[in-house]
Amino acid sequence: MMRLSSILPFVVLALLSCGQSAPSIDFGKSECAHCRMNVVDRHFAAVLVTLKGRQYVFDDVSCMVHFVAEGTVAESQVASWYVCDHAKPGELIDATTALYLRGPAFRSPMRGDVAAFANEDTRQRATVEGKSDPMEWKAVRELLAE
Repeated sequence: MMRLSSILPFVVLALLSCGQSAPSIDFGKSECAHCRMNVVDRHFAAVLVTLKGRQYVFDDVSCMVHFVAEGTVAESQVASWYVCDHAKPGELIDATTALYLRGPAFRSPMRGDVAAFANEDTRQRATVEGKSDPMEWKAVRELLAE
């Protein structure tokens, strides 16, 4: 009879391997799940991950917000939201904790014109006086869902 201690490492390893993989975007090859455009701009792309682990890629945060607002994926099925850090193009950050700037200084693919930043310092450095307004996730969602 096997001892519990001898099979425990295998059980732990099996459970860890079932976790969701980190989201990623294959720039230049991925297609936006909402508008079907090719995802190429590393400053504005986004990813939504469902509770079942399915990843949807978007070329603009506005496409991701519309995708859920229109009910293509129920909000209750969203496990996580990601956006590209405008200061570090292509690097995905948590959309719900990111800090945003909106305005004509940020011409995103679908004209949501919202840029995400990982922290206040990088957002402050990107602020364009009179041409960008600071926002938080809740305000971004409300604005872009219209």
